[in-house]
Amino acid sequence: MKTGILGGTFDPVHKDHLALIKAAKEALGLDRIVLLPTLNPPHKPETVTDYDTRLEMLKIFAEESGENPVVDETEKLFYPKAYSYQTLPYLAEKYAGEDPVYLIGSDSLFKFTEWKRPETAAAAMPIAVYPRGDDRGVAEECSRLESVYPGSEFIPLAYKSRGISSSLIRFMAETGDESGLDETLTPGVKKFVAEKRLYTGFSAIVEKLRAELPLGLFLHSVRSAEWAVTHSWLCGTGFSESFLAALLHDSAKPFSPMFPMSEYPEGTAPQVCHQYDGGYRVKHDFGIDDSAVIDAVTYHTTARAGMTALDELTYLADKLEKGRSYPGAESLRAIAERDLSAATAASLNRTAEYLKSKGETPDNLTLQAIEWYNRKNGRQNGTQTIS
Repeated sequence: MKTGILGGTFDPVHKDHLALIKAAKEALGLDRIVLLPTLNPPHKPETVTDYDTRLEMLKIFAEESGENPVVDETEKLFYPKAYSYQTLPYLAEKYAGEDPVYLIGSDSLFKFTEWKRPETAAAAMPIAVYPRGDDRGVAEECSRLESVYPGSEFIPLAYKSRGISSSLIRFMAETGDESGLDETLTPGVKKFVAEKRLYTGFSAIVEKLRAELPLGLFLHSVRSAEWAVTHSWLCGTGFSESFLAALLHDSAKPFSPMFPMSEYPEGTAPQVCHQYDGGYRVKHDFGIDDSAVIDAVTYHTTARAGMTALDELTYLADKLEKGRSYPGAESLRAIAERDLSAATAASLNRTAEYLKSKGETPDNLTLQAIEWYNRKNGRQNGTQTIS
């Protein structure tokens, strides 16, 4: 008997998990998979669906998967938060004689040294790694970690994800994409999500925006939200703030400028006013008091010095959502798949060059952002990347 242990929040569990189960069993010669729902994930930036609900959903998935995975409730023993350095040694003993292997995504691999007591987790059992996004650098990082933690074993898996993520499915549920849910969830899980009305906390905001915006602008906003939530794992922002900032970034565009021009920062062009108006609407019209979301909307067009992760994500979502087509867009998308800060810097450079070619001057905030990224990248690399 050889057992693979797949941990995760499973919020919700989906068909890519099923594909991974099948691929891991074949690649590693596993006889079975154990599904380990996380109790209260320490690394998550926001609260996930309660454990018992996720557990019930996971059991439905296990029954209809055709792969007979075992649902393991070990993490409840380590209430209120379970860390891998605690659970992996426990599971190694629990499944002793079954050659247990722990399965993680490459996003976790590249942050492994940031785990709490990673040396204990690495020593507990072999760790197999499936790529999240592309597989660049995965094999090299596995080798590096084996040298950092002598006696450990990190195994890169040749697995190609379909690009489904829990964040994408939550996006689909919030925006009412029934066909998307049919494609990504097993029937029993989809029924469970509908009956429990999971992932619909922002449906009223979506409908308000749909009623207020022209169709084209609304669809751009939805596509931007999709891009943001499917790339949020690169920068560690939570679903809620990623979804809301990108969804509402252009919420004021049809009504802007909403105030006399004298009330905007000096030198603001009329076409830029909608970012400030958007920040106002997020708070006053949509009732969202999260300052991070308000700021991300307020600076999504110009950018600013000291960009936060959410700022960068929202700025790029507006410019790189799948409906955008302009020279250089694909190269920016390729950069963004690995590094949102680098993509933001490159996009700012492109914007400045484009405006200069038209004889126009970038907004003062854009110039300040460019200078800030120059200093930041110069400190990190000894060079300046944008001008």
